[in-house]
Amino acid sequence: MKCLINWNKNIFDGEKRLLPSTKLLYTQIYLPESKQGWSIAFKFDISPRDQGYKTIANEVFFLSEDAPKGILKQGFKFDYMDGAHKVGECILFENKILEIEDIIDRVKLIEQEKHDLKMYISSIDNNSLNYTKDNLEYLVKYSSEYPYIFSFVLNIDKNIALKYLSNNYLVKLSNTLESSNLPLFLFNIEKFLGKDELDMFIKKLPNEIKENEIFRNSIEEIL
Repeated sequence: MKCLINWNKNIFDGEKRLLPSTKLLYTQIYLPESKQGWSIAFKFDISPRDQGYKTIANEVFFLSEDAPKGILKQGFKFDYMDGAHKVGECILFENKILEIEDIIDRVKLIEQEKHDLKMYISSIDNNSLNYTKDNLEYLVKYSSEYPYIFSFVLNIDKNIALKYLSNNYLVKLSNTLESSNLPLFLFNIEKFLGKDELDMFIKKLPNEIKENEIFRNSIEEIL
């Protein structure tokens, strides 16, 4: 049986008191129905300090053989006590508990990483960049997820960027979501290479692409 511990942030404020750094903790659990208290232990693969305010103990068990082990089952809740003070709340589970806050935190982290990557790429001086053709061909594949990568590669080697756009990105025009960055890509071609270069690129595309509604709408959007 595992346990999710939600630590009290007001007590473990990161200044006066930090989360425990040990991988073995103990608390007391009091059962009103039997008017008895029992010592219970928590084992962690990763210490609470490294996990944060939502900590998972990989093993929970009573220290006494006479303790009521039957209560240690899915969904059982109890307080984590430090002496007479409640410092956390515990809930037992067999499988990992996923809360919506975990998803929100992960999304925020990804968005921050995207922002940091964009700022990092924008700060790079192309004249001092060491790269190979294979490096750029690998990097440009991520343009659909990180559109600023396309303009970055376009400024270094337009042939690689335009080849990716015509041979890879534009073949997915049936998917509106995946093609949402197309107006920006076309705008950057005109911005960095000029309108004549954009017109030449479009002229060389197969008719099925040029006649595609998503492509035509993207052209109209940048005009």
